[in-house]
Amino acid sequence: MQLRHILLKLLATLCFITPQICFAEQLDNKVIERIDVVFVNESSDSEYNAHNVLARLRSREGDIFSQTDFDNDLKILAQEYDHVEPEVEVIDTNLYITLKVWPKPVIHSICFEGNCKVKTSTLQSELCLRAGTLFDRVEFNRAFQKVRAYYIKKGYFEADLDYSIETDDCNQVYITVCVNEGRSGKIKDIVFCGFTSCERDELLECMITKEYNIFTSWLNDTGTYNEDAIQIDQYRMLTYLQDKGYADAEVDIEVCEARQKDRIVIYIRACKGERYCFGPISFEGNCIFSDEDILSRFTISEGCPYSPQAIRETVNCITTLYGKYGYIEAIVDYESRLIDGENAYTLHLKIEEGEQYRVGLVRVYGNHKTQSRVILHESLLIPGEVFNIDKLRKTEEKLTNIGYFDCVNVYIAQTNDLFGEECRYRDVNIEVDECGTGHFGAFFGFSTAESLFGGVTITEKNFDHVGLGQVWDRGLGCLRGGGEFLHFTVNVGQKATSYGMSWTQPFFCDTKWSIGFDIERSITRYVSDEYDIDSIGGAFHATYPLDQFLRFGWHYRLRYTDSDVCGYENNVVFRQEADSSGLISASGVSLTYDSTNSPNCPTDGFRSRMELEYAGIGGDAAFVGFAYLNTWYWSPWKKGVLKLRADGRLVKPSGSTTKDDVPIDERIFLGGDNAIRGFRPYAIGPKFPLTDEPRGGYSMYLLSSEYQHKMWDRMDGFLFVDAGQLSRAVPHLDSPYVSAGFGIRLKIFENGPPLTTGFGIPLNPKSNSDVKRFFWSIGGRF
Repeated sequence: MQLRHILLKLLATLCFITPQICFAEQLDNKVIERIDVVFVNESSDSEYNAHNVLARLRSREGDIFSQTDFDNDLKILAQEYDHVEPEVEVIDTNLYITLKVWPKPVIHSICFEGNCKVKTSTLQSELCLRAGTLFDRVEFNRAFQKVRAYYIKKGYFEADLDYSIETDDCNQVYITVCVNEGRSGKIKDIVFCGFTSCERDELLECMITKEYNIFTSWLNDTGTYNEDAIQIDQYRMLTYLQDKGYADAEVDIEVCEARQKDRIVIYIRACKGERYCFGPISFEGNCIFSDEDILSRFTISEGCPYSPQAIRETVNCITTLYGKYGYIEAIVDYESRLIDGENAYTLHLKIEEGEQYRVGLVRVYGNHKTQSRVILHESLLIPGEVFNIDKLRKTEEKLTNIGYFDCVNVYIAQTNDLFGEECRYRDVNIEVDECGTGHFGAFFGFSTAESLFGGVTITEKNFDHVGLGQVWDRGLGCLRGGGEFLHFTVNVGQKATSYGMSWTQPFFCDTKWSIGFDIERSITRYVSDEYDIDSIGGAFHATYPLDQFLRFGWHYRLRYTDSDVCGYENNVVFRQEADSSGLISASGVSLTYDSTNSPNCPTDGFRSRMELEYAGIGGDAAFVGFAYLNTWYWSPWKKGVLKLRADGRLVKPSGSTTKDDVPIDERIFLGGDNAIRGFRPYAIGPKFPLTDEPRGGYSMYLLSSEYQHKMWDRMDGFLFVDAGQLSRAVPHLDSPYVSAGFGIRLKIFENGPPLTTGFGIPLNPKSNSDVKRFFWSIGGRF
């Protein structure tokens, strides 16, 4: 019986469709005699007319009818009118077409009902529709979803929105949006039940859901209830407990109202069940490496909590061991079984070592602008050498970090089978998806050292100077792809104005050398308001990596300075030394060691730089400059970073040049935001006689210790102790100036510099004029 009903329905459908198809076929090749347009629900003052409709049609009176053209005409009209209904009649082999058109109604009013916690004006702004405009159903539905999303974003997780639309005889619509707001989703507290305090802290760190904070939630958009985020957090908590050995764990999340108005409390309850551990662990199949080598890669041992994640880490460590020595197809399979009557699992690993492979060809794909040689310079894999899986991963990291590509994928590919089954080579494919590497930016800021400043920058990270001669023929696109760094900057402030350009080419002539030059013109008044330092100059520099962490550098700089003194007319010493115009020609070398884990915000590692420079290769002054700068970073726990700093500098006149002949902008100054906080910038050290103006020194040491603690996602607090001394003697170690204090760093812009503010307490100031306890600086980009 059921089959019979299906066949009858199918037959009825065919009987309905067949006449329609036949009718459509009968209309083709017939002449369109007339097309009439009838407007339905048209208001008396409507501007619609039939001529506008007919002008939009490809089907015209007197033409041969085409079903395809007519369908396209209906699609076009459906976009401009609320509804279109065609009627086609055949009379004496001619076609008469009538189009019934319903014009889009006009919005008479939009009303919101039920909203108590969100203002009507706010909802109207989110809806972005106004009375008096044409009503479009698709556009309205899109706008309505924006209002719904707004409630979810603001934490009203129970919000239920609906709408009704009424049309009158004048083709006007009355829209009513009904809102049931429900409870507010601002999270007052997250309560953990069944967790230890340590587990609670670790889970809070990795959870998306956070407690609402009136000071920071507006910055990071956290603290409101989100159903999707809660589900992700629940999955993470289950995974966390399972990796602690609670294989049968369950997590339940409940939302309750808080006593405070418009706040909720989230209760997270765990039913951990029994805790399981690893029982006997065994492995087989290793011939190339000894049992001791394999065991050294284990992250688990018998008796420790059973953890699926720890098993995966162990498998990855073993495959990485094989991959580092060319066994890139090594497979490690595992099987775990529950021991009857015990809360323990046995684990057995089976290793299939495979064959050792060497690197074949290295191919690059997807680079339309960037030259292949630029990409290959970043590759650590050399054709012919034994394959190393670590180098494969680090190559992908390096290419990702240079900032030329949105996506980088470095993977192993099958080598062309030229040598049959005995081929022991595997190719490397590098696939890249290029992104924009040019940047135009504006910046502004304020600090206790520099006052108000701002400027613009233009940067191209993937510049190609060869394209300069081809711009006229090929356009600006030929200036990109060479892997060079080009930067222009203009900085204008109350105490400084500067213009600069820098260019660097890494892997010069396909070597490890990086070369470049800098050109700058500046007018500064940092040190004193009583004189300006107007300088212009440039520098040529080259660096060479000695190993993974150590770099050798060489530079030559040429700089002309002209000082304009405007104060202390009767102070001969001040005017002679401050008015130190002349040419400086200097060259030097450097050694830089950097093992930190981040170039911008390191939390671990050591950074050291030693510089030696001689000025006097021509020029108007001769002296030797030396600097030894060291910073050590250590993270004792996840939220804290300890930074220790030890710097030393000296400038020693040479030949006929005396201390007083050394230009004032080549001397050393100390004090301020980045050196002994709590003291006025540049104020520590010798002063000019009978003035309070810094004179500069020739030997300096600086010691600093700072502990930084993450308070919220974008806010860090810090405590510091700074000490240092500046002297005119070379060298000279005297009792240091010391200060201690605290402060915060607030990241206003996610990718911009933070606002840093703090309070420094000088412990042994010699003069109140040297003290500036409150310090702060702010910068930003847009």
